[in-house]
Amino acid sequence: MQITRIKPGGWIIILLVLVGIFFGIRSCGRFVAGHPAATGHGDVGNEGGGPAVVTPQQAGNGDVLISTTGTKQKWLQTEIDKFNGQSQAGKVTLNITESRQAMHDILGGSLQPALWSPSSPVWTSRLTEYWPQTHGGASIGDPGDSQAYRVLFKSPLVFLTTKRKAGFLKPILSGANPWEAVRQLGAGQRKTPWGSFHFAYADPLNASSGMLTMSLIITEYTRAHGSADNPIAAVSSPAFAAYLGQLDRAYVHDAATSGSSALEKAFTAEPGRRDFITAYENAALAAVDRDPNLAIIYPAPTANADQGVLLLSAPWVSDSQKKTAQAFLDFLSRPEARDDGVQQYFRPAQGDARLLARRLGPDARAQLQISPPTIDIQPYDALNEAASQWRTQMK
Repeated sequence: MQITRIKPGGWIIILLVLVGIFFGIRSCGRFVAGHPAATGHGDVGNEGGGPAVVTPQQAGNGDVLISTTGTKQKWLQTEIDKFNGQSQAGKVTLNITESRQAMHDILGGSLQPALWSPSSPVWTSRLTEYWPQTHGGASIGDPGDSQAYRVLFKSPLVFLTTKRKAGFLKPILSGANPWEAVRQLGAGQRKTPWGSFHFAYADPLNASSGMLTMSLIITEYTRAHGSADNPIAAVSSPAFAAYLGQLDRAYVHDAATSGSSALEKAFTAEPGRRDFITAYENAALAAVDRDPNLAIIYPAPTANADQGVLLLSAPWVSDSQKKTAQAFLDFLSRPEARDDGVQQYFRPAQGDARLLARRLGPDARAQLQISPPTIDIQPYDALNEAASQWRTQMK
């Protein structure tokens, strides 16, 4: 048999082919490892983020994804790191998507978490009510099941302002009709000691703090107009649309459309641009601890956002993933995880708010209300209609 010798140039070609195959395999490995489900960086930092195509199964058979908002990102990442460091089964990764967008993405299948922690129970209730209508009657979760749903923290809505302006604003914003007073200030019917008046709250179609703000506005409006028994009809009326237009005459739009965190950062960076904003208590307390020139005013009553976590019974969640998700939910329910949340200025759902007071500096501690009165949040349909009216007014 004749042996064919390979010329020197042929060896070079063979070597180049082998190198190409090797790096092609390495490149594929990097592609899988860099998937959002594996890194946990899906929409990190974008509280008003768009759809995130995330499939946790790619991270491993027992690995799970938890989706939340920017409000709880730092706390949850701390707990994930601790859990993953001791877990003998699956691991947990984190996705950040604002509550309303996450709800739509879960319904559409482009976001597939095993655990979901929006910034208000409005969203978990809406998801579990609407899912059976679009998925053949199947259930995706039960907020009434204490094993599958846990409320871990509470976040009352507050007004964040400056100490210089708080003396004038506190009697108004903590009074019986704060939003009517805001309407009069914006229309120039009432005057501030410092001149022109401006305020902001987060877009209620993008952020839960904006939705809670809208709940306060609806409650005051329907009470004043004798329509508390039928809020949906009240907010669907031309009169309410006109009222919103008058109320938001002094509204500063820019950062408010990007979500709660963006608005809070914009205010603390430039507090002179707005006389107050609505914010979650935890963000406001953190801001006051950093800057003693800031001040907190509690609405009386306020709206309270339960910060809960729901284990989803979705078709993409396998039995092994359910076990990991349940183990992580139990992990989040430990006193140690609660204490980590208090370090991020969250008010514990279970236990005395004085746990939070001990974490605060003197300025924030002096402004903390241990038991602020709260209202029931308005029905989703009323909130959604009012938010749509608001968006129309903004356009």
